[in-house]
Amino acid sequence: MRYCIGIDLGGTNIAGGLADLEGRLLLTDSIPTGLPCTADTIADRIAMLCRAMVQKAGLELKDAAWVGVGAPGSVDTATGTVLYANNLEFHNTPLADLLTQRLGRPVFVDNDANAAAWGEYCAGAGKGSRSMVMVTLGTGVGGGVVLDGHVLTGCNGAAAELGHFVIQQDGLECNCGLRGCFEQYGSVTALIQQARAAMADHPESALWTGELNGKRIFDAAQAGDAVARQVVDTYIGYLCVGVTSIINIFQPEILCIGGGISRQGDVLIQPLRAYNAAHGYSRGTGPQTDIVAARLFGDAGIIGAALLGRTQ
Repeated sequence: MRYCIGIDLGGTNIAGGLADLEGRLLLTDSIPTGLPCTADTIADRIAMLCRAMVQKAGLELKDAAWVGVGAPGSVDTATGTVLYANNLEFHNTPLADLLTQRLGRPVFVDNDANAAAWGEYCAGAGKGSRSMVMVTLGTGVGGGVVLDGHVLTGCNGAAAELGHFVIQQDGLECNCGLRGCFEQYGSVTALIQQARAAMADHPESALWTGELNGKRIFDAAQAGDAVARQVVDTYIGYLCVGVTSIINIFQPEILCIGGGISRQGDVLIQPLRAYNAAHGYSRGTGPQTDIVAARLFGDAGIIGAALLGRTQ
């Protein structure tokens, strides 16, 4: 059977999967990335994972239509070169060529956030639409933009850095060198920092019990903890401003919220919809962007990478 291979290349693990040409996963597997190591060693490990998955599935590598890789950093998608990825120490690394040499199959490479957005567009929340923006809330704020069936990469492979536009002038310092970036207010890291700041003055809060993470903060708010409720309301307020600004720029059919926090469902999504309906630039005129939660969750990167061949 014809199938494709998707690789989600991270600093800690290399996750992979086999999928049919519609993005339905056949199996997944992963191995440690093994940093620090050279680009050649990483290519060797990706090739080893690909062969192991193919063998496990009882398939032949020659029947793979292509291999797709979602890699961190900026990517020249035309050549499959990772221009820069600091955690992997990649500088103008010809990843597609390295893997083609090892696997003998066509290889496509894109930024990992773009790959995840492509997966949601093709097989998840954006399936059937012409345009979709994915905003991923995690350690930072990432995302990807798909317009008229094409992933927006920009002139340098660094488009759709959705965490790095300013929503608070002279605000919190961001690791990108700016101040007041959306990432400093809308990431899960920011949510946890906001909760810790609020807890300092409220030793009675239930947030002091157990590990502090995004789910716990939302759960405590739902259970009636006043401090957690205030933190969640403030956090969602920042998200409303950032998400509506993104919609104002792109006016996509779908805006998809990804990351583990998206599992909060309507608690998170409904306020975003209400704010955009009241404050969005196109309010009251014609079709409106539908704000939805991601559907593929942790598989988005693998599925999107597996379907990168469809971008050509």
